[in-house]
Amino acid sequence: MVETWAAFAITTVILCGISGIISKIALNNVPSSVLIISSFIVIMPISLILLVYYITFIGLEGVSLYYVVLGIVAAIFANLGFFMYFDALEKGPVMLIGSITSAYPAVVIVGAILLLGEWLTFIQAIGVIMVVTGVVALLYIHGTARGKTKIPRVAIVLSILAIISWSIWGLTFKAALEGLDIILFWGLSTLVMPPLTLGYLKLRSHGERIQIPKYSIPLVFAIISVEVEQLGFYTETLAVNAGPASLVFPVIASYPVVTIILAYAFLKERISMKEAILIFAVVTGIVLVSVIS
Repeated sequence: MVETWAAFAITTVILCGISGIISKIALNNVPSSVLIISSFIVIMPISLILLVYYITFIGLEGVSLYYVVLGIVAAIFANLGFFMYFDALEKGPVMLIGSITSAYPAVVIVGAILLLGEWLTFIQAIGVIMVVTGVVALLYIHGTARGKTKIPRVAIVLSILAIISWSIWGLTFKAALEGLDIILFWGLSTLVMPPLTLGYLKLRSHGERIQIPKYSIPLVFAIISVEVEQLGFYTETLAVNAGPASLVFPVIASYPVVTIILAYAFLKERISMKEAILIFAVVTGIVLVSVIS
């Protein structure tokens, strides 16, 4: 029987895989700043409603400031990681950037074992290795299938920074859940998104005026992409809330596999025999860590 955390994690994989395809289409027509602004447009009203609901109907009595600060730090690095990921995608090939950023669960696993006291069974460890190495190899092979592709240095730097941000988010969020209700955590983005979005856009534009995107079909795709991605973020946090970080994040990081399969189905991209074998290895690894205890 599939564990609760695994059901949420697999749902996240599907949602983020779909979002990846839509983002790929959007970034062919709009700059990454549009995805960043779309994130603000989508996240802010939802977070505000959740924060007001929590304060009004549940209350802040007994909530430790320490865990609130941890939650805010987690929210900052979660969104910052996505901002840098969007910028990296704009400057480099989607699948090669994905092959770099998908390695972040390895950092979370080590941190969860050393800092959070988590541990893996032998079979789960094998499954984690299959998922992480399978995804990285699959994305690299898929991205270079049509020949060697150079990645701009700035794209590599942004990808590494995204790995660091997501690793910090994973560990601080798991620690924050010890004293923080998940609804309150979702609501904390209300405090984070305005200064983070404005500050990041100002920094990347070197202080120039931020251009608000006009209505267009690519903008609609960008907003839809962020909406689907945000649903995936909610199911991801539910998965981390219900299960060990050392198992949840490797499963979630396999979402690019869904993107590749959808690209094959709808964008007419081919899947080689090596890619098919690696996809099978990733799926097998997910089964090992989520079904077999």
